[in-house]
Amino acid sequence: MSSLTLQDEFIHQTGEEDTWREAFYFDFVDAESGLSGFGYAGVHPNQETGDVMFALWKNDILLARFLVCDFNIPRNIGEERMGFGPLHFSPKEPFKTWDIYFDDGHCRLDLTFETIHPAYFWADSEATLADTKSHHYEQQGRYTGRVRVGETTYEVNGVGVRDHAWGWGARAGIKCWLWASAQFSPDFAFNVFQVALADGREIQYGYIYRGDENFFLASARLEAEYSAKGKAPAAFRADLVSRSGEKLSATARIINAFNTSFQERNKQGYHFFCATEYDCEGLKGYGYSNFHWREDRFRPEIWTVDQEE
Repeated sequence: MSSLTLQDEFIHQTGEEDTWREAFYFDFVDAESGLSGFGYAGVHPNQETGDVMFALWKNDILLARFLVCDFNIPRNIGEERMGFGPLHFSPKEPFKTWDIYFDDGHCRLDLTFETIHPAYFWADSEATLADTKSHHYEQQGRYTGRVRVGETTYEVNGVGVRDHAWGWGARAGIKCWLWASAQFSPDFAFNVFQVALADGREIQYGYIYRGDENFFLASARLEAEYSAKGKAPAAFRADLVSRSGEKLSATARIINAFNTSFQERNKQGYHFFCATEYDCEGLKGYGYSNFHWREDRFRPEIWTVDQEE
């Protein structure tokens, strides 16, 4: 049973930390149309700043982008933190259905998200980040709707994630992370997130979903490859073991990578949001992966983390 409440789908009281933030995120991949995209809106009320990121691709061609990390946010911002600038998040039924809307004049996106499984709250499987007053949960599901870019309109029927985070998190001190989310059917999905903190601790989150519940991970091994030119991720392999003893191996190919390196006020270093194609158990799936490393010496390559009970 998750410790989340219905209120957690909405805004939270601002904490005292200078870098306290609240953020909403979504991503999707539509394999049939070749469209993929993601969006992020986060506020730092104590710094009176906000960030909005958005990217839309057709295969490996970038159709639209928006990246502004210095919105002028009032310290007492309330419900507006769920949508400012061109990106807006609207919960219709908590933990089940959300609407997501983006309009910058060139690109207009209007999607509905419907979940396939219960929300995964990181603190339910590992309390380390929650102990730093950082809270985060996510769900996978299906995205349907429409996107218009210039004079061209696309129908969207894809899979992806939405998530919500609030708190402090000490993100400036994190050495690196690798997050990956994959969906193969409404009854089969997985997620894995490994992070190395400034104090040397390595933490692992994630689950395997088989149409019943989220089975928390006990261990994960991630092996990543990078492009010969530039810094972008190119591929990776994930070997996962759940606490119930289930083993799963998947290979992943990066479809496209949106580079926000050295552009985010409270996150130093390299950062890539990647639409990703997965192969696992003879099935092809889709989702996103997210790579961050503060310095080249911290770049994740071969990385195993065992979860402590």
